[in-house]
Amino acid sequence: MKNPLFYLLLLVLPLHNAVATEHDTSARVLMLISGYGSEARPALSYDLEELAQAYLVLHDNGVELDIATPKGGPVLVKSNKDDLAYIQRFKSIALQQLQNTLPAGTVDTKNYRGVFIVGGAGAMFDLPTDKATQEMLTEFVAAQANIAAVCHGPAAIADITLASGKYFIEGKRVNGFTNTEEKAFSSEHIALFPFLVQDKLIQNGGRFVHNDPMLPFVAVDGNLITAQNPSSVPRAAEALLLKLGITPQQRDLFKDEATMLLVDKAKDTGTFTIDIAMAQHFEAYDVNYLALYGFYAYPLASDHRKPRELDLMVTIANYFEHPAYESSMIKALVEQGRIGKARAVLDTFLTRYPDHKDVPTLTGLFDIQ
Repeated sequence: MKNPLFYLLLLVLPLHNAVATEHDTSARVLMLISGYGSEARPALSYDLEELAQAYLVLHDNGVELDIATPKGGPVLVKSNKDDLAYIQRFKSIALQQLQNTLPAGTVDTKNYRGVFIVGGAGAMFDLPTDKATQEMLTEFVAAQANIAAVCHGPAAIADITLASGKYFIEGKRVNGFTNTEEKAFSSEHIALFPFLVQDKLIQNGGRFVHNDPMLPFVAVDGNLITAQNPSSVPRAAEALLLKLGITPQQRDLFKDEATMLLVDKAKDTGTFTIDIAMAQHFEAYDVNYLALYGFYAYPLASDHRKPRELDLMVTIANYFEHPAYESSMIKALVEQGRIGKARAVLDTFLTRYPDHKDVPTLTGLFDIQ
């Protein structure tokens, strides 16, 4: 029997819509990027794709944006991703700002409702050590402003302290580029870094939480938003919008974002999820990012997770051809005892790449089987 009290409550209690219906157009956010990169050291710059995605998500939801660097002035603007439509759109809107960034020492933090700190290897060098930048961020923290930091961006806030002397991040759920991701994707820079993001956040009392390598993860603790890697950036921007009282508009996902979200879903629901998605909306995903995940995830996984990562690796291989990928997959299949499948993939490999340098090694794997 249905409870009549339930229906009575529906009649007498007001229903409150918790979803904002209009944008707060007065919202203003400062975007902080590294100014360390140069033509001589382009790899040690801010991440242009992270900046562009976060900027566009915030901009398209009515947020006014300024861009600051430690010293101000023009910054390096890479052109290697100009084939991406969203990069071109971002440059059409914000290129002038990149040519004249605000010096951190001149920023009046009272003019902003939050700060979004972009990652990239450069964020490890000038954002944590520049005095004006640290003083500016300390002011944001003292004002209890909304703070978002993505990928290497959390390096900028790791040492910020409260008036009590306690670290701002102490006791908070925090996230950032993991040590595993650093070793896989930043190996040429690690020796130059003053510290690793994960290590520093833990050292200063943060409760470090994360997803598997390359997959999206956003941690929210009060007014602090931290995100793990580039695929997490748009969701971090949307988390900031919610903190500003703005309901994020529905949007088409960036292809790299959509691809890693698909992989994340497939890990929970089965690899056929990828096949369904690719059959329905192939153009919505980036095969290069699928390949990147498939190539790196298996060797980075712990032993008990390797079988699942191998299943993903095999499924992803259906959507492109590459000798290094297929060679790695054959070795992984043999390692996991899936000899029949390994032989089938090897037969295809020998047909496609009969003169490849890995042929003797791969065929040798079966001599002891």
